[in-house]
Amino acid sequence: MKDVYIRIWTKRNIDEVSKHLLLIDDLYGMCANCKEPGLNFVKDKKCPKCNTEFKYLAIRNKNEIGKILTRIEKENLNLFVIEKEDWEKAVAKKSMDSLFQ
Repeated sequence: MKDVYIRIWTKRNIDEVSKHLLLIDDLYGMCANCKEPGLNFVKDKKCPKCNTEFKYLAIRNKNEIGKILTRIEKENLNLFVIEKEDWEKAVAKKSMDSLFQ
């Protein structure tokens, strides 16, 4: 049987994900940790500004996910693709929770 991509939910620490996250727009991305722009998920294994190793990708344009997954596999990159909306909601919830403590 042919292998396919499926989404799997897993529990992660939002701070850990945010620290190692590369946010992908169209062609380039931004380090979620220090906001360094113009990064390439294939070439930039670490952020040149804050030296954070990238482990996760969040993609703004959902139409690009298939192409990016294919490239990750082709280049044998050790990256997890996460839902950008899930990450944004988790960050917002963490911020709200800290206001009321």
